[in-house]
Amino acid sequence: MLQPELITYMYYNNIINHCHATSQSVRTYDNVTYPYTMDHSCWTLISSDCYEHPSFAVFIKKTEKAPVGMMAFIGDQRVELTPTEQNKVQIKINDQDFDLQDNGFLFWPLDQAPVENKVFRNFLFKIIRRQNSYVLDFFPQMMINYDGNSVQVLAGPHVKGQNCGMCGDFNRNTHHEFLDPQMCHLKNGDEMARAWSLDTKYCSDKATKPVCT
Repeated sequence: MLQPELITYMYYNNIINHCHATSQSVRTYDNVTYPYTMDHSCWTLISSDCYEHPSFAVFIKKTEKAPVGMMAFIGDQRVELTPTEQNKVQIKINDQDFDLQDNGFLFWPLDQAPVENKVFRNFLFKIIRRQNSYVLDFFPQMMINYDGNSVQVLAGPHVKGQNCGMCGDFNRNTHHEFLDPQMCHLKNGDEMARAWSLDTKYCSDKATKPVCT
């Protein structure tokens, strides 16, 4: 995992930036903070490198046990972190359950079966638990910090101008942050939460998409 000193250096030299999402507000990559209300229980995209074949996508949704749950696609691997009770998070990767203890870690190897607390040389990503916080490290594309109350995504320079989702487009311009998947301008955070929701495969709820004008 990247050392804190290196992350700080990269952040203050504008090499990386972060998006921070709670159940009530989003701080975009371009440092614009806006409130929102999520009136559905569907997974909602906050950050993805929107190339033809995205390398990652990060989603949040409302949960019963904590303010937000988190789901990420790393390539074609699906990772879900869902609070089940106080200070306990269920980790599910491609429908396989894992239970990390404090200071535990999980490497996701490219050519072997994963084993908790075992280091693999060739791996796609890794998850590290520190007390009640979890770090999903997919270096150098991005890094996620999750604690059940919020999701923070650190993204590198390759995402600038290419991000899609509630975190904005990361183009270093603070105007026009409210864009939907068709690049239509939206009015507010509530419309963003509806526009970027998944209301078919991963949700039985229905999120009414805002009209593109």
